[in-house]
Amino acid sequence: MSDTYDHDEELNSHWDAVLLGDAAAYAQVHARLYPLLFRYGLAILGDGDLAEDAVQEVFIRIWAKKSTIGPTRNLRAFFFASLRRHCLNQLRSLKTLQVLTAPDPDIEFSPEDIIISEESAAARRNTIAQYLNQLPRRQKEALYLRFYESLSYDEIAAIMKVNYQSVVNLVHKAIAQLRKWMGQLPLWWLVWQIF
Repeated sequence: MSDTYDHDEELNSHWDAVLLGDAAAYAQVHARLYPLLFRYGLAILGDGDLAEDAVQEVFIRIWAKKSTIGPTRNLRAFFFASLRRHCLNQLRSLKTLQVLTAPDPDIEFSPEDIIISEESAAARRNTIAQYLNQLPRRQKEALYLRFYESLSYDEIAAIMKVNYQSVVNLVHKAIAQLRKWMGQLPLWWLVWQIF
């Protein structure tokens, strides 16, 4: 956890320099956040080219508006929220998802997203991916942000525009449902197997 804190402090330090117009500091922010944002954009949009374009557009837009944005407390969460908003707008404009009736991204877990070792790994990966994909959209997104991106509940709440307790409830309900489907396995084992 302190490693994440150190990275966040470093990002915030770079952002302070960005606010003074330092393009090299913004390149550092880009280098740190791009892989994480691309993976999140890909999970939402389901297309690598669209995800890459979305992430680049977010970086361009934030650079252009840096002076109006000002200091931020959590730069990583700010970028994730900006990308989420951009992806949802992109889905609306592409009409690839009925966003008006279902405004939440439908993240699809693939067997490749789940790291499992030892015997019958392929079969277990497929089974776990099927269970994850049966979860409601918001639960899947909360699990993705919590365990794949290692974001805090506060950060996820800011990204999903819900309160802290709602995020805790979403993650708890998702894990409870997975435990029900997979048997009464210890929580640590379930999280270790899935993420």
